[in-house]
Amino acid sequence: MSAGIFPGMFSYPESDEVIEGLGDKAVEAFSRSVARSADDLRQYRDVFPSFVSQSSDRGLANWIHDRLWHHLAVLLDGMEKVRLHESGPTREMIVGNRYRLRAKRHSERGAVSAYPTQGMIEFMIQDIEQPTLFDGYDEIRLIVGYIWDPDTRAMGGPVLSLRDGVENLVWMVELPDVGTGYAGGVVIPIVPPLDGGPAAPIIEFAEQNDQTGESERR
Repeated sequence: MSAGIFPGMFSYPESDEVIEGLGDKAVEAFSRSVARSADDLRQYRDVFPSFVSQSSDRGLANWIHDRLWHHLAVLLDGMEKVRLHESGPTREMIVGNRYRLRAKRHSERGAVSAYPTQGMIEFMIQDIEQPTLFDGYDEIRLIVGYIWDPDTRAMGGPVLSLRDGVENLVWMVELPDVGTGYAGGVVIPIVPPLDGGPAAPIIEFAEQNDQTGESERR
């Protein structure tokens, strides 16, 4: 998709710029989380094939989302400048002082499915007039996730997308395939650089929901 312009301000960032800003470790964690979730789905299908076949589309999507969020939380744990925020059904990752991400499945053309709550609509719009996490910085909202094949009900590779509005996809890129990180039953951790001691991510639990729906997780 061609690049557009943030309202009255600046051009959309290119995918290479965003990936560099997120950092190798975070991008690797995103990709590995998808690989591990896909492995969970394969095991679920092998052990309980009838459960998977009888699941509704929304139910299976929510099951995958829970697995994906679990792996993201584990792999991002201890990573410097990364925070996880959870408020009811809304789950977000904050990287540095500029990037805010949610995890969702994508169609082959980059479409995402979400109940159009006010919170989701605001997240999807790249609007410089909206409140940002850090004063003085233009917040970029991204969606990390995977390609979903509705015919085979299987997860594809990891992707990262930028959009401005629910239906306006600016770009979607595939992330490097780094595998699950499992070797002989042993987890190979993503080790953050030891530069003064990394701070553990902050997982925040809000007391009130932002009136988003369960299907927003998909």
